[in-house]
Amino acid sequence: MIYDDIHHVKIHYYFSTLLSDSIDFILKTDFSFENPQTCKIGTEGIYAIPQCYTPKKKGDRSIESHRKNIDIQVMMEGMEYLGYADESTLDFSGYDKEHDTERLTGTLTFLPFRKHYFAVLFPQDAHMPGVQGRGSTTTVKKIVIKVPLDLW
Repeated sequence: MIYDDIHHVKIHYYFSTLLSDSIDFILKTDFSFENPQTCKIGTEGIYAIPQCYTPKKKGDRSIESHRKNIDIQVMMEGMEYLGYADESTLDFSGYDKEHDTERLTGTLTFLPFRKHYFAVLFPQDAHMPGVQGRGSTTTVKKIVIKVPLDLW
């Protein structure tokens, strides 16, 4: 997992041009959070999902990971907590092939995910986004970019 302030993003660009292209796309695009629409980025299967929601209690969220996609999440407004653990330390509880979502159970570390932060989550990076906690806001606006693993 990469977790950092967006102001430091350029030091991570050497990992992948897909990261730099995706972040640049987010920063240049005026997303609508009133009526969010999934937005294709290029022709290689990369897409952005604008999200606007209220963080929920940890018990109302689930732990997930993805087998076929890398998540690039960028917090545009608000603050929530992002749970994280290496997938190998958790217990498997199911896989939804259609949505590429593996469900897991176990113990996570929670990071404050605030405005101008981004996270890159690889298949081994189990995560629980959208968690309410101390200092979290009632509404968050976030962009999630899905990048097919075979492109990275």
